[in-house]
Amino acid sequence: MENQNNKVYQLKIKAHASCSSCHTLFITNKSKLNEHVLLVSNIPPYCNQHTLHRLFGKCGNLLEVRVQKHENKPINDDQTSDNFPPPQILGYKVAFITFQSNKGINEFIKKTKSTDPWLISNESTKLITGLRRWCLDYIHEQPDPDKLKLEVDEYMNKYDAKVKQEQEEEIANDGIPDDEGWVKVSSRGRNAGVSRTETNQKKSKRKEKKKRKQNDMFSIYKYQIRESKRQKIAELREKFEEDKLRIQAMKEARKFRPF
Repeated sequence: MENQNNKVYQLKIKAHASCSSCHTLFITNKSKLNEHVLLVSNIPPYCNQHTLHRLFGKCGNLLEVRVQKHENKPINDDQTSDNFPPPQILGYKVAFITFQSNKGINEFIKKTKSTDPWLISNESTKLITGLRRWCLDYIHEQPDPDKLKLEVDEYMNKYDAKVKQEQEEEIANDGIPDDEGWVKVSSRGRNAGVSRTETNQKKSKRKEKKKRKQNDMFSIYKYQIRESKRQKIAELREKFEEDKLRIQAMKEARKFRPF
């Protein structure tokens, strides 16, 4: 096959045969040595992953159909729960279509030479839009209670086993220094550390607030004591000056005046 990489193909699609207008998809061949990938852009909101799988599945066996908002910004695939589907991509989007072999790419290129638009829906697979589509999306987003309960129970069992193992390791290593001589302070033992829970943090904040209030009261008392001392010193100075004047007057009164 000749090198068709990075060449942009145009593919016209129609919602159904009775539609008078078409929508154009732009497809770029992003194949590498062992990867046979097509980048599809300008995908309308009413085309989802199943629609793309049905359209491009006619060209060959597909390994993956990955839909994302932008080409260089993949979605987060770290799904921790099977009961909650990933958030839907709103608006126009792009998709990476991965074929099992290069035959799928060749078959797609052959089909693009035809000017006939590809139909998204037919009698067997009808395109669902509007209010019915929103209702189906809402129903699809609701988890099954029984499956959700099993998943939660399994998660909690794993979590309890993990916590129990950590506690056993903590008890076994309590008071034993590490290679550098440091002893880890745990929530057990003679000098037990305080766990940083929400209740303990609130309690420590209340103690700190009470201590700050007491310090403020002590500072007010210190100010009063300081002012009383200053006033007493001023009174003593004033009395001292009065005593000096009285003594001076007494000395002058005792002078001997013969004439």
